[in-house]
Amino acid sequence: MRAKVVGVHKVKRQLANGEVRIHFYAWRGGPKMHARPDTPEFLADYLRLTKFKPRAADEGTVGALVAQYKSDPEYAKLAAPTKRSYEPILLAIIQEYGDMPVELLEERGARADFLQWRSTMADRPRTADLHIAVLKRLLSYAVDREIIRVNKLAGVKPLSSGTRREKVWTDEQIAALLAVASPEIGLAVRMALDTGQRQGDLLGLPWPAYKEGVIRFRQSKSKAMVAFKVSDELAAFLDALPRRTITILTNSRGRPWTSDGFRASWATTLGRAGIEGMTFHDLRGSFITRKYAAGWSIKQISEVSGHAEKQAEAIIRKHYLAVDLQTGDSTG
Repeated sequence: MRAKVVGVHKVKRQLANGEVRIHFYAWRGGPKMHARPDTPEFLADYLRLTKFKPRAADEGTVGALVAQYKSDPEYAKLAAPTKRSYEPILLAIIQEYGDMPVELLEERGARADFLQWRSTMADRPRTADLHIAVLKRLLSYAVDREIIRVNKLAGVKPLSSGTRREKVWTDEQIAALLAVASPEIGLAVRMALDTGQRQGDLLGLPWPAYKEGVIRFRQSKSKAMVAFKVSDELAAFLDALPRRTITILTNSRGRPWTSDGFRASWATTLGRAGIEGMTFHDLRGSFITRKYAAGWSIKQISEVSGHAEKQAEAIIRKHYLAVDLQTGDSTG
């Protein structure tokens, strides 16, 4: 006999092809549940998620501040992946500081307390930095709305020694990934390496954006219109590829990828390849080093990828010039 799950929010969505999908959330506005209904995993998922369900916060508390921030247009305009990454951290902030009166956020000792909270995650420095970054943004929001006067986390330096911008796939890792990847994932990887574009832009790139070896489209983050020639190898492949739907990249059923579907397939592929600690986004760094090795200037690379020139140069110095110096083949 299965326990009855109460409070689950069910949403029906009709896809462009007419197919109806049903999505379940732990509560209205809460996190998505990925297990199938009427399974033990579904109940376990529900119990795990609702354990941290925020209760109605008292006015004038950090919990109420979080609720105000999440209902603000500033939060609404954040990209969907950003909001997905913020959700569990905002829940953690509520769990840790939800009952705290907002006026204490600017009192002496608040900064030390926040840093002590970060120290509990010191074995995961990037996770710790992300938690502090979200809390810092929440405090900035409170300052901007004149709820508090100062942001006690201003000037806090990160624990982690680098950023994702400095991560680059090695040739060995790429070969291992492609050896086990499906044709659909493999094409996504090859396009990322050849174009340097973000995952969301690549998944949504329509066929009309590609013509005679040139891609022209408007980047979603920078809103910049870019036009660049792809490699002859990729152009030949795309020219021969059947146009099964509006987007160039599709799943195994020939349908446009959903972000959740691609993430699941990507994670499975990484597991098969035995690769840890790398993301699809890190392929952008590999694009930079590869194009620099092919003779592109930093300016050309930045114009196509959307990186600032200083960011592109930092990646090149760390992952391209550094190797040349070690082998005695520095290019200056």
